[in-house]
Amino acid sequence: MNQKWALFSFQGRMRRRDYWLYSLPVMLVFLPVVIYTSPENTGDNVVLNLLSLVIFGFVFWASAALNIKRLHDRNKSGWWIIVTFLPIIGPIFVIIELGILDGTKGPNQFGEDPKGRGTPPSNDDNKDTMTIDI
Repeated sequence: MNQKWALFSFQGRMRRRDYWLYSLPVMLVFLPVVIYTSPENTGDNVVLNLLSLVIFGFVFWASAALNIKRLHDRNKSGWWIIVTFLPIIGPIFVIIELGILDGTKGPNQFGEDPKGRGTPPSNDDNKDTMTIDI
């Protein structure tokens, strides 16, 4: 998987494993910004305030890209991301809908299944093969 696509693109589908593998580090980057950039800590330090603004912008964009790709995997429009901004309901929606529930099996309107389900197996040797989806 391409990191540029994962963090900056709003196209395609993303499986749960990859969603968590990218979301957790993005949040860990943001945590020190939230903790240490209060007005008491930064004061009038323009450089620190600008750096925190740049990090916030990156985290906002990357989180939106990751969430929209997970919504696409669940066969939902990216506009469902608005639900994530609601108090109480938003975090619950993110954890259950994006983080726990499995994506649509097979291709959907947003692309091929990232797990490869729903596509016939290649039969190069003309042998009968059996696949098991887990």
